[in-house]
Amino acid sequence: MVDNKPQYQDNFVTLANRAGFQTWWFSNQGQIGEYDTAIASIAKRADEAHFLKNGDFEADKNTRDDALLTMTAQVLATERTQPQLIVLHLMGSHPQACDRTQGKYATFVQSKETSCYLYTMTQTDDLLRQLYTQLRHSGDSFSLVYFSDHGLAFKERGKAVQYLAHDDKFQQNFQVPFMVLSSDSKAHRIIKARRSANDFLSFFSQWTGISAKEIKNRYRFISEQKAGPVYITNFKLQKVDYNHLGSDIFSLK
Repeated sequence: MVDNKPQYQDNFVTLANRAGFQTWWFSNQGQIGEYDTAIASIAKRADEAHFLKNGDFEADKNTRDDALLTMTAQVLATERTQPQLIVLHLMGSHPQACDRTQGKYATFVQSKETSCYLYTMTQTDDLLRQLYTQLRHSGDSFSLVYFSDHGLAFKERGKAVQYLAHDDKFQQNFQVPFMVLSSDSKAHRIIKARRSANDFLSFFSQWTGISAKEIKNRYRFISEQKAGPVYITNFKLQKVDYNHLGSDIFSLK
């Protein structure tokens, strides 16, 4: 951020390109639209960028995240000398959740949309299982990172039409899964130290071993080391202390 404006040209894809990686971006999100154009501009800085949708993220509701696995399979089937960075941009659990599952859910919980939302996690978990298997079968060393770029908030809470949508008023809107799986991983660790996406480039630098003078590594990202006060960036691109946000806890009661 410079003068509260995002610098989209300074991103992890251009950093990887600069370091000699071959970069791929495979997306089930949109290319053009209020919520898509900025991210798509980062995607198109990759050596190869492929989108399942032609318009915005709602342009074709029938495209599925697991269709991206045919693209990763093609990349992994070819022997390459350069290090590879492959980005999969999923629809995951984005609203409307029942569009992601074709209306399917395993157990009814509070409302149909809430039930579909919970089932989207099962779908994403299965996609990650398939991707991990692909990477294992490639025979190459690898490291896989999965995270969500945001959480959601309940709307029409307690009603039959209850659903989840984007928000920036609650801590849960910024609490996301973040995990790393590597070919040489030996143990399962759960790290509870709080981290902010504002430090993502620092993580990416440490993860890939790519250094740049613009990136200041204040702490080890994958560790229990405290990062100091955590600030989030709200919809107005303002930095807000995470501890000052409200709570929107999910309960089955």
